[in-house]
Amino acid sequence: MYTISNILFYSYLACFLVFLYFLLVYVRRLAFYKAPAIQKDFSQPVSVIICARNEALNLRKHLPFVLNQKYSDFEVIVVDDGSTDATADVLQHFASEFPKLRIIKIDPSEKIGKGKKYPLSVGIKNAKYEYLLMTDADCRPRSERWIQLMANGFSNGKEIVLGYGKYEKRAGFVNQLVQWDTFFVAVQYFSFALAGRPYMGVGRNLAYKKTLFEKVKGFESHAHIASGDDDLFVMEAANKNNVAVVLDHDSHTISRSKETFKDWYNQKSRHLTTGGAYKKSILFRLSLINFIFLLWPFILLVNFILHKYLLVVFTLWLIKVLIQYIIFKFTLSKLTTGANLILSVIFGNVLMFLSTTIVFTNMITKRDKW
Repeated sequence: MYTISNILFYSYLACFLVFLYFLLVYVRRLAFYKAPAIQKDFSQPVSVIICARNEALNLRKHLPFVLNQKYSDFEVIVVDDGSTDATADVLQHFASEFPKLRIIKIDPSEKIGKGKKYPLSVGIKNAKYEYLLMTDADCRPRSERWIQLMANGFSNGKEIVLGYGKYEKRAGFVNQLVQWDTFFVAVQYFSFALAGRPYMGVGRNLAYKKTLFEKVKGFESHAHIASGDDDLFVMEAANKNNVAVVLDHDSHTISRSKETFKDWYNQKSRHLTTGGAYKKSILFRLSLINFIFLLWPFILLVNFILHKYLLVVFTLWLIKVLIQYIIFKFTLSKLTTGANLILSVIFGNVLMFLSTTIVFTNMITKRDKW
């Protein structure tokens, strides 16, 4: 006969096994990943595409880092998405100095839909080269070898290259929240890709072939969703054989994070609007991981209160913490995030709670603005 204490203990055991499976089967691949050797650097020309709307200050600050890349042959396309600030003037100034810069202006009356799918599609259509590298106006490459390192991912016949977009480390709770959110998201999409189940990338640092974009008809299948120019595209176009992961520290891009909880929450809400369009197999796995993260501390607490199988409960908890600490330590070194490893358990549970809240809020609230 099953008592409540027995049910809770077996639930705890199930959570432990799921945690262990996620850490050892998925995250372990990322923590101990070694990039495949390439005989020589990739040298095909690359089109870098940036969509910008009222980004004069960010372009003035970050665009030189892109234009001064050390790569043999590349162009930089900036799509001015109906800006009303000084974006046009800033771009013209840079264009007079850098012949590699091409400017495409979109009139607001021409734009179709919300978000950046339309301007990005225009930029891709006008790109001269087959190999495309996307980033945002508020990002800067960490090094002058960013294009080279991301382009190297196309070696061995790969068609999609997943990069990492990190955030500046700053003081305060919100920045730690952003750091851990960025870290957990990256852990999931990199680990899944290395396990042969790619499902997303981030538009701050993502590369793919123009012919692949045309093959899947661009963003047509999810054009009704404002977001998803990165994750939904990768989910549709990727398979276990055509995706490369680039983790070299000099391949990262860096952005300034949101500074208030409200701004971060709104940004996270926009990002999570694509979840319902994920493949069911991926959505199930991600939901299960999030659910276990959310459920674990409550079951752990109740088991301690009931004093049932206390030694076993404590031993499993200790094993889980040690394995998580070791794997996350190696993973953090790969992603060079500003997240505090000691706080991983706390922020992991906080983020899962907030993400679950946002998902339910998105289900009952219609977003009028993007």
